[in-house]
Amino acid sequence: MKRSEFLRELKLNLETRVSPDELKDILSDYESFFISGEEDGRTDEEISKELGSPAFIAKSLLEEHSNQGTKQLNKRITNPGRRICAYLIDAVIAVIPMLLLSIFIGAYSLPYFLIAAYPSPANGVLATQALMIYTTSDSTSSVAISSRTESVDNENGVRTVVEEQRKNAKHPMPARSILAIMCLVFYVFYSLICTLLFKGQTIGKKLMHIQIRYSSTEPTTTKAIFYREFLGKTLLNSIPILPLISIFTILFTKEHKALHDMLADTIVSDV
Repeated sequence: MKRSEFLRELKLNLETRVSPDELKDILSDYESFFISGEEDGRTDEEISKELGSPAFIAKSLLEEHSNQGTKQLNKRITNPGRRICAYLIDAVIAVIPMLLLSIFIGAYSLPYFLIAAYPSPANGVLATQALMIYTTSDSTSSVAISSRTESVDNENGVRTVVEEQRKNAKHPMPARSILAIMCLVFYVFYSLICTLLFKGQTIGKKLMHIQIRYSSTEPTTTKAIFYREFLGKTLLNSIPILPLISIFTILFTKEHKALHDMLADTIVSDV
């Protein structure tokens, strides 16, 4: 079969089934096979025999095109609104332990800041540590003042009280420090641990009926979850500008991917 006949028959089988641009690309590819074969000294008949029947080629291409379209539909990409709702639910859950602790230590504004900082959790941790240090130093000062006001007539007695109070003030309550560390660990690693335990879902994602999957729609692996949740959301998002960029990519990219999705090659799809 001559090159022109081969391409004409292939075109007839495809032109009403694919877009003009796709048809042009396909015909260009098969024409290049003929050109390359002729440069090697082969005839059109030999090349067309090697390629196979144009009708069979067209059928194979259409099946492949159909499978790709079905696969794209099966991705069921989640709209940004549901992702934001899931994020807010998870942010509140991650802050609950620190909320209880903040009531105990009197840092009532801390939970609100941690929720706002949840896209960049490492920054929230640093701010919390600074606040804990401030709270501890403030309580130390108040203890020292109270020890001076509790004066007694016995000079030796006064010296003993002041020394004991100052000694105690130098060492903050170990239980409070341990609780603060535990709350911060939960805050930072809640999303990672949940996603591992629930196979691509957090509590917020479960409530919104969405799930993390590979871009190919395959279930995610532990490696992908680690890349997405720890390297992407925890470490890279500690750079303040990156969460803002992720907002734009979620809103305006075709598959609504955040930067950590791009890093791990994942999508968020409806369940």
